Amino acid sequence: MRKGLLVLGVLSMLSACSSRSQFPEFSASGFIADDGVIRMWRLNDAKDNPQVLMVVYSPYKGTDTSVNFFEYRSGQLWQIRSQILNAGQQQIMEQLRFDKNENVIFMQRVEKEQKTALSQDEIIRWQFEAKRILDINTALVVGGVQLYQGRWSQNQVVTCDGDIKKVEFEPYAQNWLESRAKVWHKQLNIAWLEAPEGNQLLMVADTDFCRWQPSKDSL
Repeated sequence: MRKGLLVLGVLSMLSACSSRSQFPEFSASGFIADDGVIRMWRLNDAKDNPQVLMVVYSPYKGTDTSVNFFEYRSGQLWQIRSQILNAGQQQIMEQLRFDKNENVIFMQRVEKEQKTALSQDEIIRWQFEAKRILDINTALVVGGVQLYQGRWSQNQVVTCDGDIKKVEFEPYAQNWLESRAKVWHKQLNIAWLEAPEGNQLLMVADTDFCRWQPSKDSL
């Protein structure tokens, strides 16, 4: 399936997503961006308001994976925590906290063990990103786009939840995965999407995604 095809129709639902009836308490979704892969895990409260949205961005080039947490109280953005891993052998961490009126009450960036403040432009960028990624996530979950991760072998996957699934992808992705398995002596770990439109392979790696994948209780 061509890059991003699963989400094209779903994202058009954004304007129609005025209701979140029967929104799952815990969900996992994702999409392919222009230069990397986005994986998202979300926890909602009993009123379908978001409590935590964890967003992991893995670039196609480089190793600067970012992990962002958007945290809410009664559906209102309360805190943003961002961590960039492997950034020049140094981790970069940013944190923002807001009051009920969306005013910033705490902010800092930690880089090379030095703490600095974020600029007003950076604060605005984070607020915009928080709204954008929540809207996208809502549309994907409502549209039935589900993220899975697990260990692949001969079209069979043991998911991180311990379920056994038989999964196939479009021919180009299937052939690439099978050829990778012939020359790769380690365990193949994959992340993929399942949606009404079909399956889409997101990532293949020797990294065990299940070691850090969040659950309803850990998120």
